[in-house]
Amino acid sequence: MTRRQFIGAAAAGALATSARPEATEGLTVLSTEGCGRATAYPETNKIITLAGKTHVCWLDSPAEGFVARIATLSHRRREWAGPFDLGEAFDNHGGPALAVDSRGILHTVYYPHHHPFRYRRSLAANDASAWSEETEFGERCTYPSMVCGSDDTLYLTCRESSDARWGLHFYRKRPDAEWEGPLRLFEGHAPGGYIHLGASLAIAPRTDRLHLGFHLYETGTGEMGYLVTYLTSADGGDTWTTSAGERMDLPAGPATVEPIAQSAATTGPEDHRAGNLVLDAEGRPWLTYTRWDGPPWRTHVAVLTGPGHWRRLDLLPAVERAWPGHGIVTPGGATFGEDGQLHVVGVLLPNDLGGESHWGHSGAEVIWLASTDRGRSFQCRRLSPARPGIPDWLPSIERPTGHNLVGVPHVEWTHGHRGDSNAELLRNDVLFARLG
Repeated sequence: MTRRQFIGAAAAGALATSARPEATEGLTVLSTEGCGRATAYPETNKIITLAGKTHVCWLDSPAEGFVARIATLSHRRREWAGPFDLGEAFDNHGGPALAVDSRGILHTVYYPHHHPFRYRRSLAANDASAWSEETEFGERCTYPSMVCGSDDTLYLTCRESSDARWGLHFYRKRPDAEWEGPLRLFEGHAPGGYIHLGASLAIAPRTDRLHLGFHLYETGTGEMGYLVTYLTSADGGDTWTTSAGERMDLPAGPATVEPIAQSAATTGPEDHRAGNLVLDAEGRPWLTYTRWDGPPWRTHVAVLTGPGHWRRLDLLPAVERAWPGHGIVTPGGATFGEDGQLHVVGVLLPNDLGGESHWGHSGAEVIWLASTDRGRSFQCRRLSPARPGIPDWLPSIERPTGHNLVGVPHVEWTHGHRGDSNAELLRNDVLFARLG
């Protein structure tokens, strides 16, 4: 599928530079102005389906700068409204996160790369066309993951940098109140400088138990280098425990949490990165994570089967049978459909990269793995059309955030190049599809 010129005026409230999303060949082109990370960061939910509509958000980079946008699909009319402008972002890290409360009000945060979050809520239920004024919270935040409790309290985790140790922070917003926090959940060993924390938050219906899966990456400490781990809270984030119920003294650290995957060497040999965490119908957490250190590219889905016990499903054998000489990496993630089927999306990479980096590799393709038997077997399918030379990557899969149900899930991804810097303005396609 090549770039297209869409005809017709944008919907009311949309920016003049944006085109109305339009479907072709089973896909929808949401935008032709996507930035280098238009759909990036698997910890951040970007798709909500509610009462006959699906709302999808992403990050554009038109000539005026980075802009977070959202569009809405009406299932009955099979028509799109939007895109609508949520607000500006600092750079290509500032894409929006999306959740919905019990009244159908949409909530979004966006903007930062080491800055305060900007927060807005929709002015009407199940309607993305008009939003409240922006408010700010946090200080030096990046990578949001947001869910909504049964009483409409919003919960959010993010990485937050500082002049000392960077950490994983927790924020909370009760209905009609200001954002509270931060509570410092986790920190690395590095006294200053760069660490990477990617955290995905999920909430259990009825019980409001919070489940948090995340990775740590840091170097130069002589301690842990790469870690994938898990925390949970049964009291709205006041206290946090391991899966076995052991209470954590906060902030937790690499030596005190339960490892799902880890490498003690700060320069490898195993570079672990988490995707997203999702709950099955029984409330068990499932967390995707990947090995970025080299071929064969390998992704796992870990499921909690008992206190402190994680069963790890290796996706590589199914991928190699479908595409010999290839592997699967994140960014990507997992969700469950209403029929209990497990859906995983990821990036297909050749084992021979031809001298290119795996990040935004020109041969990258988006693939979908589906399992009806809880991961004992998978059916594989390529989602992105074959277009050599331009990567299809950064898939983001629809998942519950507290009050939305996932029937047949949807996914969006970026068709285009990564760019040479976080500030580069690009014109990538943002694509959207239904998994079924």
